[in-house]
Amino acid sequence: MDLPLNVYALQDFTLQNFAKRKCLSDKSASLTFEELWNLVDIKSKDFRHKSPKAPIAIFAENSISTLINFFAIWKAGGVVVPLNPKLSSSQKDKLLEQIRPERVIQSKENQISGYEKSDFLPDEVDLLIATSGSTGLPKLVALTIANFIWSAHGSSENIAVDPNDTWLISLPLFHVGGMSIIFRTMLAGANAIISPKILDGDFIDQHRITHFSLVATLLDRFIQTEVSLNKDTKAILVGGSKIPQALIQKSIDLNLPIHTSYGCSEMASQVCTTSKEATIDELMTAGKVLAGRQVKINQNGRIQLNGKTRFLGYWQNQKLLRPFDHNGWFTTNDLGVIDKNGFLKVIGRADRMFISGGENIHPEQIEQALINVEGIMKALVIDMPSETYGSRPVAFLQGQKNYSDPELRELLSKNLMPFQIPDVFLDWPSQEFSLKPSLDQFRRIAQKRISLRN
Repeated sequence: MDLPLNVYALQDFTLQNFAKRKCLSDKSASLTFEELWNLVDIKSKDFRHKSPKAPIAIFAENSISTLINFFAIWKAGGVVVPLNPKLSSSQKDKLLEQIRPERVIQSKENQISGYEKSDFLPDEVDLLIATSGSTGLPKLVALTIANFIWSAHGSSENIAVDPNDTWLISLPLFHVGGMSIIFRTMLAGANAIISPKILDGDFIDQHRITHFSLVATLLDRFIQTEVSLNKDTKAILVGGSKIPQALIQKSIDLNLPIHTSYGCSEMASQVCTTSKEATIDELMTAGKVLAGRQVKINQNGRIQLNGKTRFLGYWQNQKLLRPFDHNGWFTTNDLGVIDKNGFLKVIGRADRMFISGGENIHPEQIEQALINVEGIMKALVIDMPSETYGSRPVAFLQGQKNYSDPELRELLSKNLMPFQIPDVFLDWPSQEFSLKPSLDQFRRIAQKRISLRN
């Protein structure tokens, strides 16, 4: 079939094939595709007097009204910029100054006037997603509806979705993980549903939710709180961070149909995903490349990406920066290998690697070994200065079981080289910094605690 690669084609496609089917739901309401598009057409009139391809920022709560606004802006020719509604006032101000939107829509439908001299984006841009970098302001990833449709199409060849299915929108709509769900369900004629509580077993059972998108911490909470998934559950797509082997094993023991994956904002969500027949060894990888994407590893070990889901570039200083080589490949900061069977294994971030005594150390490898230790739920490894080695690893840990430093070193020696084992293990900070601490904040806390020990 010809894929609907813009908002008008998507409207025609869904109305021709699924008009009376349920499209979007929450705890108290549901809309058919026909009802959704009627509301979108009415709402789009609010945006038509605005300039085409002007950015419109939405502090995007997970709600039906947010999604109606998205499609209404697209039908009016605008660019959707979904933002985290929980940002502080100063963070909001800095981000809005960076974006310079023509209009700002706050939560609860409160609208704020935007910038008189808003910047207009290139015609092909439909969406700007703010993705956090290692330092400074977020990068603004420029994407198209076509990126998400191709993403959904490739995903559906691995994780089947049909009109009788319901996919839970459990991830934020200001991230590609949440945004991509609605395109998967629309392409399949399925229902996307928003729950006020992710771990609501009664809600899950009542609405016969068949598909879930979770990060590892949410999957662990599902298991820990014993939320019962109904017999109709078809797929649990897990991504966003490293996944402890013990969590994967628990999922297998409970017959949970999990799919591990690798994705990024620059590729409109998934790039690689495991199949439903995956073994535990395969689930410890990110899976194989999906249709519509291309993946390779360069000579420096970095993951390179291309394909129909690849973004247009970064919107920065009123320009679209296109960080691609002459063949269109985008080089990520992620390090990885592709094994002989075609499975991608993500090793870590190139920008977190440090050298200790001449050896390259990837903190993510140590973190993975730590969270595979029974009782350790969270681990973060940082580099600290060393007179002897230049830098040495120090680990912050959070868990349900206390280990002595010698016990941890003994356990880690089974999977790590001696130079990879942290010199110091520290308890996870509780109230010493903000909700999203930087690595520098961890380093300052480590320095303070280590000096007190000495």
